Amino acid sequence: MIRLIKNGKVWADGRLQDADLLISADGKIAGLTEKSVDQTQLADGVIDAAGCLVLPGGIDVHAHLEDGAETYYEASCAAAVGGVTTVVDMPPFHVCSTPAGLRERMKAADEASVVDFGTHGGIVVGPSDLVEMAGVAKAGAAGFKVFMPAEPPVSREVLWRAVQTAARIGLRLVIHAEESACLEKEVNWADPLGFANARPAVAEEAATAFVLEMASAAGAPIHICHVSSGRTAELIDHYRSMGVDVTAETTPHFLIFEKADFHRYGARLKTTPPLREKRDTEILWQALADGVIDTVISDHYLGELPREDGQVPFEEKEAGIAGLEVSLPVFYHKAVHERGWTLDQFIRVIAENPARIFGFDDRKGKIAPGMDADLVIFNPDQDDVVKKYGEFSRAASLPYEGWQLKGKINHTIVRGVDIWDGNAIQVEKGAGRYVARKS
Repeated sequence: MIRLIKNGKVWADGRLQDADLLISADGKIAGLTEKSVDQTQLADGVIDAAGCLVLPGGIDVHAHLEDGAETYYEASCAAAVGGVTTVVDMPPFHVCSTPAGLRERMKAADEASVVDFGTHGGIVVGPSDLVEMAGVAKAGAAGFKVFMPAEPPVSREVLWRAVQTAARIGLRLVIHAEESACLEKEVNWADPLGFANARPAVAEEAATAFVLEMASAAGAPIHICHVSSGRTAELIDHYRSMGVDVTAETTPHFLIFEKADFHRYGARLKTTPPLREKRDTEILWQALADGVIDTVISDHYLGELPREDGQVPFEEKEAGIAGLEVSLPVFYHKAVHERGWTLDQFIRVIAENPARIFGFDDRKGKIAPGMDADLVIFNPDQDDVVKKYGEFSRAASLPYEGWQLKGKINHTIVRGVDIWDGNAIQVEKGAGRYVARKS
């Protein structure tokens, strides 16, 4: 079956093109044709994208998909609503520290996910988690994670061994960088800023400097998770200029909110690391625009299902923001509509860079012949409101609920198959496929 997307503007070869797009029967991009050439008679199905952009699907390389109260099915539905066509799972401690554990978890995802998916190895918190990491790499893990502020904290010996493992096997070490020695054990929960004050920016900055010194010595590829501090971005830029193979990510909430916003939104913004100062958000925006930070991710995590009243005591809420369904639309609104980013900058951050960094760029991340037909049909001029879509929606737990956005996702397509049509999920559980990192 050949499908045709017509009347839209297609992002390909670094520019918008007035062209129609053909999708082959195997779910690959077959090519682009001039609109003057009518391909309708050749197609078994036609999508009219008039007034819309046809963009590469988003790739979110950091989301907790089957953890806390979240499940693969609901999380993947949320991803589809948000224009994410490939999502990389961040498993709980120890779960993907062996090839067998990875295969078991990906089998569960294969039975439930409606979008394509990968996984990171780990999470590493002890020496036993590193024993079979070479096998985890061969099984196609995108990277492997170390969670420094575990309880007890990851020792420096384990961290050094993890860095050496990354250098030896060539699998990127993905690290939650917070130095536990800099964290306060007691939190003043009566103060809306108490949680943020107990986890100061220096914890992230010191941990980042420490691990990048190790990476420099070992020659290891490193990825710094959810950068929240402007100083962290400066450190990444410095070590990269010295030849360290370091990449980095940040989140919409670190770009949009500041620490003072805890007074307004409370527990809805609780995450680790916590929000920083206004100056940090501006430095992060500049670092993202300059390519110091490579990609935007959701860090999707749902500790418990949203309450009807939306009120969760700060102390009781698990740290995490369940943003898969809105991260890309919110980021587009803030970056392109409000800050004047180019579409090239936006696509690079949400699709091209994550595909390249984590080894999917032979199939994902751009629109070109032979690539997977992972597409988002997006109307940049249509107004939209962040609201609940179906039972899989987590909008009620988010600080964005009710926000007015410029731009609306009308279709999400994975390997040529309609997953989200702007109103409902169009496929059954298990439509997604495992995406292994290329060798």
